This record gives sequence, structure tokens and C-alpha cells, in this order.
Amino acid sequence: MYRLEREDFLRSRYIVLWALLGFQAGFINSFGFFACGRFVSHVTGMGTQVGLALGERNWLLSLELMLIPIFFILGSFLNGVFTSAKIDKNLKPNYDRIMLIMPIVLFLIVLLGAKGLLSDLSTSTVSQGSLFLAFLLSALCGLQNACFATLTKGQIRTTHLTGMSTDFGTDLARSFFGRLSPFEAKMLRRINFSRFATFVSFAFGAVISVSVSSHYFYLALAIPAIFSLAVYFAVSKITRQIDMKGQRSGSAVPKSELRFALENNAPDS
Repeated sequence: MYRLEREDFLRSRYIVLWALLGFQAGFINSFGFFACGRFVSHVTGMGTQVGLALGERNWLLSLELMLIPIFFILGSFLNGVFTSAKIDKNLKPNYDRIMLIMPIVLFLIVLLGAKGLLSDLSTSTVSQGSLFLAFLLSALCGLQNACFATLTKGQIRTTHLTGMSTDFGTDLARSFFGRLSPFEAKMLRRINFSRFATFVSFAFGAVISVSVSSHYFYLALAIPAIFSLAVYFAVSKITRQIDMKGQRSGSAVPKSELRFALENNAPDS
């Protein structure tokens, strides 16, 4: 209840949405590095970097590096309060309200940056203000990642590539060497295509961010801000569709695999 089934979130229109989210995360991650000297959309390498900083007794750097994944977790926590925790209590999650936070915060950063109220990005100096920006962007990435992981039962993650690459390789091996039903093989192809599209979009977002950020500074964030506003409207529509599906849940619905078999074995009209 209140989540998308695999047969739903692997439809073409949803794959486009996951790719858009990948682009958005890649853009924000590269902007974070440009503006703050820190990557913000993933926490995989932070443990190693913190260990190196501690080994060199650079206490301030180690604290800064630890705060980035902490803020990522805080963003995930905020999402959990309004989505997964509500689902546990059989209450309606607020996916749309959570995703409205992203465009509001991003547009606010654009506005404050344009008025000169944030750190000067034309210099190479990393200030305390730019570090706070890194923490804020990391929290937004954590919020986005957790929201769509919750919505898709943990199957779709859009802000980092490590787990996605692992799953892609594992499922690719299953496609070639496993023993799968026709339905499962079809689902595996679609989820791998979704991962590939997200991977490419993430990289493309990073490239565009590098090109735009060096010329327009904070105004560059208007691109993911506009995209995140579009994501908000998409999530609002998804939420309404889930509500309608819940209202019809009392009617008998065939199993997904049965529907697939019937569709593929039906006589030509």
C-alpha cells in the first residue's frame, strides 16, 4: 500500500522520471564540488576520506567530511518522518510535500546567491558559508534518494551509482546465465535499462553542471530547481494514482505474471 509495484515503476514514463532524477543528482553533485570542494550526493568514499584525515590528524577536515554524510542521513530521516514512518502506521505518506522542499530550497539558494548573500564562487577559497551549502545540498540529495527508495520499495536509488552498478552487473549475469521465466526476464531487462538510463543521465548532469556553473555560479542551480519542480508535479500525480488504486483494491485484480502470460498468448485479433 502507498508504494509503486515493480510492474508500475518500470513503465517507460517512470524510467524517464528516474533518469531525470539521476540528471538532477549528477548536476547537484558536481555543483557541490565546484562550489564547496566536496561531493554531496553520495557517502561511499567519505569513510575512507575521514579515516585519512584522522590519520593525518587533520581534525577540522575530518569533522567537515563526517558532517556531509550526517546531513545526507538527516535528509533521509526527514523523508522517513513523512513517508515510511506513516506507512508503518497505515497512514498516507506525503511524497509530494517532501519533494516540494527541493525546488523551494534550490530556488532560495539561487535567489540568495544572485543577491550576493552567499559565498563568492568566483574565488577558489572554500569558506564556512560554502561548507554549509555542501551540507544543505547533501541533505537534499538524501531526501530525494530516500523518497524514491521508499516509493519503489528500495528498488530505485537516484543519487549515487555504486549500488546501482553492482545490481546492474548481478542482474546482467542472471539475464545471460540464469533460468528465468519470460515475465521475469522482461522485468530484468527493463530494470537494467532503467539503471543504465539513470547512470548516463547522472553523468550527463555532471557534465552540464561543470559547463554551466563556471559561468553562471549560483544561477546554475536554477536548472535542477526547475527539474525538481517538475518532479514535484509528477510525484503529486503518482500519489493520486496510488490513492485511486487503493480505492479499487477491493476488486479482483489478476496477478502480474498472469496478465503478462495472457497478453503474450492471446490470439491476434
